[in-house]
Amino acid sequence: MSAAPARLAPRPTARPTPARPRPQLRVVALQRTEAARVPYLVLLVGILLAALLGTLVLNTSMATTSYAIRDRTIELTNAQQRLEALSTQVDQASAPAQVMARAQELGLVPSPGVTYIRLSDRTLIGGS
Repeated sequence: MSAAPARLAPRPTARPTPARPRPQLRVVALQRTEAARVPYLVLLVGILLAALLGTLVLNTSMATTSYAIRDRTIELTNAQQRLEALSTQVDQASAPAQVMARAQELGLVPSPGVTYIRLSDRTLIGGS
C-alpha cells in the first residue's frame, strides 16, 4: 500500500432531461382468441370419443364371451346327461340277471361248477 492519498474520480453531474409528455392510459378490452381453444376442444372431444368407443368394444367383447360361455355350459350339461344315461345302460346291461338272460338267449348253458387251471403243472382243479 502506498501512503499517497487516494483520489476520487469526479462525479458526473446530472443533466436535466427534457420533460416528455406522459402518455394517456386507456382500458383495453380483453381479446379472446377462439383459435387457441379449438385444438384443446378437439383434443377433449377426441379423448371422449376414444373412451366411449373403448367402452363399447369392451362391452361387446364381454357380451360375446358371455354367450360363448352359456353355449358351452349347455353343451356340457347335455354331455353330462348323455354320460349318465349311457352309464345307466351299462350298469343295467352288466347286471348278473341281464348277463344270464342274454347268455340263455344265445344258447349258452350254465357251468356245473367252477374250474381253475393251475399254470405250474397245467392241471384243472374243481368242476365236474
